[in-house]
Amino acid sequence: MKKILVFILMVFTVLIILGCSFNASSETLKDENTKPDVKVIESPSSETITYHHMYDNMDRGNHDYFDKTLAIEKSINASDLSRGDVVFFDNEDGDKDISRVVALPGEKIEITKGQIYINGQKLDAFYGKAHRFGLDEKSYFEMMDNQGNEYDKKGMAEVFETSMKEIKLSDDEYYLISDDWLRGKMMVLKEEKFIGRVVGYVK
Repeated sequence: MKKILVFILMVFTVLIILGCSFNASSETLKDENTKPDVKVIESPSSETITYHHMYDNMDRGNHDYFDKTLAIEKSINASDLSRGDVVFFDNEDGDKDISRVVALPGEKIEITKGQIYINGQKLDAFYGKAHRFGLDEKSYFEMMDNQGNEYDKKGMAEVFETSMKEIKLSDDEYYLISDDWLRGKMMVLKEEKFIGRVVGYVK
């Protein structure tokens, strides 16, 4: 009888542990506020600066942000930035650049096979996973093959399988990833490097 009770107790314990691990792995962090569409700003305010962006690091299939005059809200505190915001900043080369905020100060960020995780939670957002021209891995390869395009399939497979060990951001650091993982960069940016937040295109 004792053996049966011990066995039942062991099975019950294993089920609890498995249940906890399943719950942890299925947790997601949703960004329901950030939309992929970019606003058109017809009358920029006096607090807005403009910048003509000439790089395709944010392309989601519609030449997003490329060769456009951007409206940038300058008078903001870094603490007002939210996940999903596109920001304007000084990069490591001393040039001006734009990219998207994916992790905030004090958070842990990890990338596993092209999927972003924040504090162990899967980031559920249009920018939360590797893509090319706004397409996921399967859709991208199907499009390229159907069109008969010549391209570096192995290299692109590596982009979609991008992984990064978990890092923890300090209280003045943000993690940025460009929307096009092939053409853009992934970086930690200090609060002092921010110039403003991109609010749209200037018409």
